[in-house]
Amino acid sequence: MLIKVLKAGNGDSILLKLDNNFNILIDGGNNINDYKHNLKQEILEIQKSKEYIDLLIITHIDQDHIKGIEYLLKDNEIDNDIIKNFWFNSFSSSATVNNDISYNEALRIENIINSLNIPINRQITLEQTPKASLFGLTFSILSPYKKDIENLIVKNTDISSSSTDYKLSLQEIIDKNPRIFVDKIEDLDTSIENKSSIAFLLEYKTKKILFLGDAESTVLHQSLKKILNDRGIDKLYIDYLKLSHHGSHKSLSLNLFNYIKCNNFIISANGKKENLPNKLTFAKILTRINKKNAKDNFYFNYSSVLKDLNFLEDEKEEFKFECFSENFEHGYKLEL
Repeated sequence: MLIKVLKAGNGDSILLKLDNNFNILIDGGNNINDYKHNLKQEILEIQKSKEYIDLLIITHIDQDHIKGIEYLLKDNEIDNDIIKNFWFNSFSSSATVNNDISYNEALRIENIINSLNIPINRQITLEQTPKASLFGLTFSILSPYKKDIENLIVKNTDISSSSTDYKLSLQEIIDKNPRIFVDKIEDLDTSIENKSSIAFLLEYKTKKILFLGDAESTVLHQSLKKILNDRGIDKLYIDYLKLSHHGSHKSLSLNLFNYIKCNNFIISANGKKENLPNKLTFAKILTRINKKNAKDNFYFNYSSVLKDLNFLEDEKEEFKFECFSENFEHGYKLEL
């Protein structure tokens, strides 16, 4: 499997290519220039190879995930039949339009999908589609619950830190947050917007990857606990984890590591919205209870974010981690 974490503005756009030439696209980001220079070029290459987007997953309707999909669907250089299937917990096209940008874009995308007669599954929830097998892949859905889709009221807001912590060292962040690191009390995202996000465990051959979209941590923990119980294991060994909500510390709970063991973390963010990723997120990961002496690796689709975070070489040695960014023109590419 080839994973391409594309430059996608503030949001996510991740392209998976399997060794059987199946392609899966997760979200489309939101920046028009990034769409033209990155996602569009990847799609044109797929089109030139006479392949398809065999599955397009829109995790949720926040603009930084769906806007690029609208660009894609309206692009005259892209064949209309290149997309074979959608996963999109969308609204009915007859829903009342309100003034929220993301909401209205979701309705427009819904109408385009319907006009092109592309098959769409609107039931990607824990209750309706808990598990799916496609193209040799196994998807275990971790979020959302059906009730959270039904209760969704779009506010076009993001839950994250409003101030940057990039100038602080990791140790200064730990020292300034005893409530988190000593008392183990966290201020976590519980917004309905992010509870509606599709998140899933993807298994391909021997590999396991967590794609968390912008999912809310409590829902993820409940789903992971069920998987552990069903499989009769204590922990799930994950090869790569795409951090929820672009590395927001409010979307990562320390309790996550009671259910998984992972040393490779993917961050999709350009650092230009709400100061994401938070440096506090990395402090949480690097001080988790089961880290021990293992080395962690962080993968960024924008080199500018890594530069702004300003990790010191002494910190990398003390906390045992390494950072990687932009190893091809459209972002970061991982080969499993």
